[in-house]
Amino acid sequence: MTSLLGNTATARFELPSTDSPWQVAFGAPSKLGRCLSPRTFLAFRVLLALFWTGITIWSMVDHKANDLETAPEFYIYLTNWSLLIEWFYLVSATFVTRMALRNPKRTALDGAPSKTPLFARITYAAQVETYVLSFFVFVLYWALVYDGGTIHALSVFTHGVNFLVALADCLVAGIPMRLVQFWLPFVISSTCVRVE
Repeated sequence: MTSLLGNTATARFELPSTDSPWQVAFGAPSKLGRCLSPRTFLAFRVLLALFWTGITIWSMVDHKANDLETAPEFYIYLTNWSLLIEWFYLVSATFVTRMALRNPKRTALDGAPSKTPLFARITYAAQVETYVLSFFVFVLYWALVYDGGTIHALSVFTHGVNFLVALADCLVAGIPMRLVQFWLPFVISSTCVRVE
């Protein structure tokens, strides 16, 4: 049960095992993506980040182009928070993967395993939020918001493809996930549903 729920280190977004330092976790794909070389894995991450940057810009421009007075309202919707958190995660995951490949040293100067740096821990936390929020946005939009009318391309990208991008990243990311990490994004998403 402890391995399923994690431990205190996991709750602080430290990688749970000292046998697998952050460079290994972020610099190599999962067993499912083992056919990818480290450079191909980095290229995959770059492509996801660039793709999602384009979708984020498109969504912001579309929202502002529709009504300049309501442009600040962009930030009140769970969809748009999910969009921005996913963008932040994909860009930072690309950066951390690059850093892990650039500096494969797995030990500190004294020979002890190197600690997970702050930027990697922040990326680790954003990963969990991305997975949970994209799933919530996907399910809630199509189950509760969509009224059967015209389907716009941007809605498909921000309420469906967002989850597919997160799922693709989840399948190839070599970062361990624990069930205990999902409770906070779940509570935040549930609260947003009640407010909206």
